[in-house]
Amino acid sequence: MRPRWGVGDRHQGRLPAVNRAGTRMGEREFILFMALVSAMAALAIDMPLPAFEQMRAAFGLAPDATDLALTMTLFFMGMAVGTLFYGPISDTVGRKRVLLASMVLYGGAALVAALAPSLPVLYASRFAWGLAAAGPRTLSQAIVRDRFAGTAMARVMTLIQAAFFIGPIIAPVLGKALVEIGSWRWVMAFGIFSALAVTLWSLRLGETLAHEHRRELQLGAVAVGFRTVVRNRIALGYTLANTFAFAAFYSFLASTELIFSAVYGQPEWFVPYFTVMSVAAALTALGNNRLLRSIDARRVALIAGTTYSAVSTALLGVTIAGSGVPPLLLWLVLFSLANCCHTAFFPTSISLALEPMGKLAGTAASVMVFSTSMLGSLLASFTDRAIDDTVMPISIAYLGYSLISLSFQLWARGGASSP
Repeated sequence: MRPRWGVGDRHQGRLPAVNRAGTRMGEREFILFMALVSAMAALAIDMPLPAFEQMRAAFGLAPDATDLALTMTLFFMGMAVGTLFYGPISDTVGRKRVLLASMVLYGGAALVAALAPSLPVLYASRFAWGLAAAGPRTLSQAIVRDRFAGTAMARVMTLIQAAFFIGPIIAPVLGKALVEIGSWRWVMAFGIFSALAVTLWSLRLGETLAHEHRRELQLGAVAVGFRTVVRNRIALGYTLANTFAFAAFYSFLASTELIFSAVYGQPEWFVPYFTVMSVAAALTALGNNRLLRSIDARRVALIAGTTYSAVSTALLGVTIAGSGVPPLLLWLVLFSLANCCHTAFFPTSISLALEPMGKLAGTAASVMVFSTSMLGSLLASFTDRAIDDTVMPISIAYLGYSLISLSFQLWARGGASSP
């Protein structure tokens, strides 16, 4: 029977673990390591953003060109494709070996991006980089699910998320510094060192997937695994809710730099804002962790999703009132609140989607990351291409996608709890 943790269990100091395998690391070290693993995709996304201005000049693009947004879209698409493989393979051979293989590919893609002589080569390397980043993105969720379940997993995920946001706080500043002392190529090359750091630290990680829970790597077995995930109303509902929430968030990542420079003419605001936003997100994650000590994950997710839609409604309202260019500070406050709501919803929705999956955690994580990366990035690309001299497209996207996300969450809440 799948373990379910009550509020009383959650108050007993250490979090209850489903599986005691892979505990060579202490709980705190495990959380910090998983935060770094989870941050690998974010580092590959956030660090290049301050380099876009120099990259446009290096590749002969206009100052307001949106071509570099494609490097983000291709990264997300590569990550989506990669997830189709990492989860099922890790369900067969274990998590650790697959994680190490993804780090080799991650470092190689970063090297090619750093040496890219043209935009097509850069685009190809970013797609490959996304393929590699799918490994840590998928495996971090599967590894945590190997050890925890339900609200306990949600609490662990919020702690990992809080530590994870150190990356987005540091990444733009570090990216900006590397651009100033070197060039945009130095920013790309940093991915080699981050991959090496994960590889070395992972030597302390024991395998978390017990041998008796491993599955045969056969096309039929993989297909059955995927079918089981998508047929489970809870898993599918929260996965789609998370996908549409990420469709808005990916536009935040890809287009905020352009909004500051092209819409408001304040490019120097980008790095400070991104840093402040990351601090706010980390504080939101910590607050979410405390909330989960007394409130069930389902209620937390519902509160976050409902607030997300309400704030997005206000965001579009001030945008319409400002004829597409509302006062910058007012718009940023609402924009940031919406992103904090996503921060609160993200770890709880993952935990709720994975809770009924048990030994299919790797395959389920693959379905989730594929959906959020592929469909989420495709939806975000429509928003990114529509941005010109107003914030109307992204404001409309935030409201539309948050409402769809909330609808799927409500649908999932009425589902059965077993795969």
